[in-house]
Amino acid sequence: MIGLNVSRFLSSTTIKHHIKKYREQYSLAPQMLDICLYGDDVISGAEDINNALEMSKDVDAVTKKACWNLRKWNKNDKIMVKL
Repeated sequence: MIGLNVSRFLSSTTIKHHIKKYREQYSLAPQMLDICLYGDDVISGAEDINNALEMSKDVDAVTKKACWNLRKWNKNDKIMVKL
């Protein structure tokens, strides 16, 4: 589907489907993905390390269940970088 005019629409619709699907099971990841996702990039943050750790774990779980391949994580906290 890459290169077709509908590729962005199909990708966006699929992502929105999975966000809705996992909204009840995971508290932070679906909300963050819904707000902070642009194309295939996510720019987000957290108020403290505990929220960041929970969000990171939730995002990993949701994306694995949805068969998304997350390839790049940029983190600026020593604890988060080790994950």
